[in-house]
Amino acid sequence: MIYSIKQLSEISGINKITLRSWEERYGFLVAQRSDTNIRKYSTEQLLCAINTSALLKEGLKISTIAKKNPSQINNLIESKFQSSDSCNEEIYISRIIQSAVLHKRDIFDTTIYKGFQHLGLVEFYSTVMFVSLQKIGLIWSVNSKVIDHERFVFGLLQEKINDITNEIITKKFSKDIWLLFVMAPYIFLDRDEGHFVSLNNTVGMVTEASVDHEKKWSS
Repeated sequence: MIYSIKQLSEISGINKITLRSWEERYGFLVAQRSDTNIRKYSTEQLLCAINTSALLKEGLKISTIAKKNPSQINNLIESKFQSSDSCNEEIYISRIIQSAVLHKRDIFDTTIYKGFQHLGLVEFYSTVMFVSLQKIGLIWSVNSKVIDHERFVFGLLQEKINDITNEIITKKFSKDIWLLFVMAPYIFLDRDEGHFVSLNNTVGMVTEASVDHEKKWSS
């Protein structure tokens, strides 16, 4: 799949000026050029850019990252994920996106399980899963509306919700389990187009439902 610099910037969160600067200064994320000199990026470069954004949030310098190839950069993501209980949310996001693009269930499973443990259900869904789905939605729009990536992640989410809720209820981890059930029918798929709905479109719905449900919990 080919991405323009605008698309790469929107999905990775790295602005276009920075991408051009890295290419010129470090020879990093060097784009192929079309016959009309338009930059073109591969899926590997997209994942590399997303990983790089996450590593910068971890405090690594671009001068260090730029010396490594995409595989080595991905290894840094894995190292941060495995070694730290408090890795930043972009590490989780990068792994969720990677699992969707590469159809890697093991990456998805380990990411979502650790995310639930260390961030909690509500924070994980609001700060990691929503952002991941929005970015996957952008990839979907570039990819001629081939929805394999979204279907893959959505199917796994459905399984995880079913698997983990019994454990949460049994061990009494949190009463915020209600939020999964409130959000599940609405936030993931647009019924008309089979496409993910953004968080902004469901905040009001979730907020209203939460107020009603919290009253039921306290009664």
